[in-house]
Amino acid sequence: MSHEGLKQARELTGNGFYYDNLVNMAQHCRQESHPDRILGAYILNRFCRQLADELGDGPVVMSELRKLEARYRTTLNLALEKAIAGAPQKEQDEKFIELIQLLWAF
Repeated sequence: MSHEGLKQARELTGNGFYYDNLVNMAQHCRQESHPDRILGAYILNRFCRQLADELGDGPVVMSELRKLEARYRTTLNLALEKAIAGAPQKEQDEKFIELIQLLWAF
């Protein structure tokens, strides 16, 4: 198990929000084993996996991918960065909640 899973997932956010990349991000989150990051890693894993599942593995119009990225990228990056930095749990929870609210409102 790696203590670098969330860092690797964060690096992948710049590659776009297409199916394979979202699945890779989810897998990297799942590889995180640092005890202080495990809850955030689980939430971020489920978020990326659900987004990938909703997007699907088939062809997608580029404009739809751009909308998806615009909707989630900033909040996802902030959530990952707070988890990686070991921010206070309350701050992390606020970003996780914001991310889930965006996903559920979609």
